[in-house]
Amino acid sequence: MDGVNLSVFGTTVGLAFIMVGLGILYAYRRILPYVKAPEAQPHKPPAMMIGIFGNFMKGCYACLTVGVALIVAANVFGPGIPLARGLSQVPVTLYYAAALGLLLVLLTYNVLHHRVRAAVENFGNEDKTADRIARVHANYTEYVPTGLGLLIALEWSGAPTAMVHFGGALFTLARYLHAWGYSRHEMASFGRIVGIQSTLLALSYMVVASAYFILIS
Repeated sequence: MDGVNLSVFGTTVGLAFIMVGLGILYAYRRILPYVKAPEAQPHKPPAMMIGIFGNFMKGCYACLTVGVALIVAANVFGPGIPLARGLSQVPVTLYYAAALGLLLVLLTYNVLHHRVRAAVENFGNEDKTADRIARVHANYTEYVPTGLGLLIALEWSGAPTAMVHFGGALFTLARYLHAWGYSRHEMASFGRIVGIQSTLLALSYMVVASAYFILIS
């Protein structure tokens, strides 16, 4: 692996495993009592489903164990993690891509969490909360690819760094705000209304700014 710092590689992969493990733990923690003592619970999902839940929890603990082991091994046997790279060398879009990617991971595990809850507590029936959480995730995936594409276009067009940061920060804040508001309330709320309007404002800004720097500047 020429050119790859094994400490950095092992640590990042280990942290990714830990994130997945924690996500599974959050999503499936409601079913732990059903795995340990299914007959003592008020709701009894099918036995096959309990077995599947148990396998997910085994996967969770395996991810956490592998993640910790990789981080320890990478830092004990690796060459060390360099910390001297200047932030000015990092493309602006990467900051917001990372923040938006993190939110996508959180929303995905939130969908799993509510679907598991619905399967255990309301098996076979419609669950409005789980459906709403799934719509939050769907709405997010509809807007973010376009927003990131426009942010990349704005940066590549030669726009000043401050203008790129404005578009990225506004769009990222808007998506976090919308996800927070919509996840908490079915009807219109401050987070949902301001979040979607700020999303459209950010998209419009990036379209106009990109067009200016590409066609006119």
